[in-house]
Amino acid sequence: MVTETLDEKGFVQSRSITERETTLIDVDEDGVTLRLEVLEEVAGKRFVGEPKTIKQGFHGELVCQELKVSEADAGQVVIEGLEIPCRIVRLDCTTPTGKTVTNVYYSTSVKPYILRRESVTTDIEGENTLGKTSVEVRALNMPCLVMTEIKNGAYVRAIRRHTKGTVTTWLVTSTDVPGGVISHSSKEVDKDRRLIRRSMLQLTDYGLESAGERTGLFGRKRLLPRRPTRPSLQPAPP
Repeated sequence: MVTETLDEKGFVQSRSITERETTLIDVDEDGVTLRLEVLEEVAGKRFVGEPKTIKQGFHGELVCQELKVSEADAGQVVIEGLEIPCRIVRLDCTTPTGKTVTNVYYSTSVKPYILRRESVTTDIEGENTLGKTSVEVRALNMPCLVMTEIKNGAYVRAIRRHTKGTVTTWLVTSTDVPGGVISHSSKEVDKDRRLIRRSMLQLTDYGLESAGERTGLFGRKRLLPRRPTRPSLQPAPP
């Protein structure tokens, strides 16, 4: 992922390149355990972060100790004029610093299955809103280039509003890829709508077994043998 921070005049003030490797460690009845390893390159210098292990639920939420899952209600999502029946699952997560209520619109038959997600985070008393996030699929069955293969994917728009501004992200996703995300383009604006940060992410490799030597920033074994690649233009979101 390449991230650029802009100054008040719109010029690039700094740029960083981040390579992240995510490994599935375990799956149990509560969700999945992931190992995250990050290497960041800033001004030609590389910084290796400490590996982190996180627990994530099957709906994509971080597992918290006080998580309440409500019974699924019936609902629907409209995508490209198509009415898709969904189950609506409510997740209530309480942490020492706040509360997050998330509604997940889940389809059992239409990929990528989770078609909409709406979250509201408040302080622990529930009086002040700290942030709102909406994630929705905007287009289905779109051709997506993954390495050298064309797969069916979806275009997804995510909007996260917090106390200092708004982050808008367009994602290209496919259920054929672990983690789902093939690429994304993101921008962050402050409360005055001034662009302060932008980033682009591209999946470089994935797989099930280690094979061959890794040639990326990590300098470790690659997840799969290197596939032949060539420059390509990702399709723009609608």
